[in-house]
Amino acid sequence: MFRKTLGSYGEFLARNILEAQGYLILETRFQTRYGEIDLIAEHQGQLVFIEVKTRIGNAFGSGLEAITWRKRRSLIRAALCYLQRKNYRDCPCRFDILALTLNQQGEHLSHELITNAFGVEGGNYY
Repeated sequence: MFRKTLGSYGEFLARNILEAQGYLILETRFQTRYGEIDLIAEHQGQLVFIEVKTRIGNAFGSGLEAITWRKRRSLIRAALCYLQRKNYRDCPCRFDILALTLNQQGEHLSHELITNAFGVEGGNYY
């Protein structure tokens, strides 16, 4: 239960950080059979799929280290589902990662936003 609460709180903080930087949040917690996309936004004419990683301290590494190739594949598949469901065609897209670090009291210590963190290279995602 703690992980879920931490994740929800991190997504709340992420929304505020991203909106302050000009992102327009379109969806939160978009669910597919391939996984969940934490936030979907529009920023500078692009559709942005955002993965939020929240950590308390750095004892277990940064949130950026948790984005494995399997997680990337799952995000790509979920993004393709979103594009299909919303009937987007030829829409410029990117994947961003927002890693948040909190202290033990849940106060925001720092964050790192990686824009265009990875791409969709050729391959079979289904």
